[in-house]
Amino acid sequence: MQKYAQQQIIQLLPRLVALKDVSPLILLLSSSSQSAKYLLFEFAYKHQGDSNVAVVVLSFETTSGELTWLTGKSVSVLKCHRLSIAQIHDQVRPFLDSPKRTLILIDTLDFILPSELTSFIVPLIRQNSSLVVVTRSEAFPYAYPVSSIYTPSLLAQLNYLATTIISVHPYRESNAEMEYEEIQFKSNSGTYLLPFGSHARKCRLDLVQRRKSGRAVEGSYVYDFDCHTFTYLSPRAASSSTDDSDNLAGDLTTFNLGTTEKQRLARDQVELPYMKAQEDETAVGTGAIVYQFEKDDDYDEEDPYEDPF
Repeated sequence: MQKYAQQQIIQLLPRLVALKDVSPLILLLSSSSQSAKYLLFEFAYKHQGDSNVAVVVLSFETTSGELTWLTGKSVSVLKCHRLSIAQIHDQVRPFLDSPKRTLILIDTLDFILPSELTSFIVPLIRQNSSLVVVTRSEAFPYAYPVSSIYTPSLLAQLNYLATTIISVHPYRESNAEMEYEEIQFKSNSGTYLLPFGSHARKCRLDLVQRRKSGRAVEGSYVYDFDCHTFTYLSPRAASSSTDDSDNLAGDLTTFNLGTTEKQRLARDQVELPYMKAQEDETAVGTGAIVYQFEKDDDYDEEDPYEDPF
């Protein structure tokens, strides 16, 4: 990733939600441990009273009760569960043809086949519109019927098309490192083991935005749905090269190749021979080549090129 001014990164996500920065396709990656719906509804909350922005929610699985807190007249909810792609486009087209800026929010793409994704998304992206979609970050091989072995997965296509990708993870205030447990899936029983604090209204966001110049900008934030705030997380301090080598070796072998702090101190105190030679000033310029003949050496005294010295 290219270096970017920290002050601009801090304001990157808030400006993105406020539509001050242009990003035609924003991909929200949810998981079984943290839903991205809270972040999706944050876009609607920011513009529910904006007369210059028409918010259109394409609902495939969101119930009507989940959106009762949206009181703005500029928010329209379209039920799309039993509609075809052509019928959905017909309902959205009046909003796209209006002079207002259109913000289209799709709560899930799980009901769209990978082979139909392009034909569904491309007509919704226009110069005066922004599209925010939600999909799962985990790959479930049985989620969609395989129409062709050459058809890329839904997630692969979205990662290619999206100009901004936001991954949503659980957040724990007690852990300063913001580390979270991965979901463990038991294939035998078909059950999930979710970490404590899953699907909370406060979560961590990892953002990657692709610029027209080809560079990418990344940043991490803590999002609080109750307060509607984004808190920027500064990157972790770079660990020492010794720690990096130990972590790398630990992933390559089952043996314990790491070193303890006591072993590192003992290793640093070892006096290396070439270091001692550099400190001895009297040894400078006094080097000599010493060659000892062996019994099998064929040395010709009359040949000047065979002089070992």
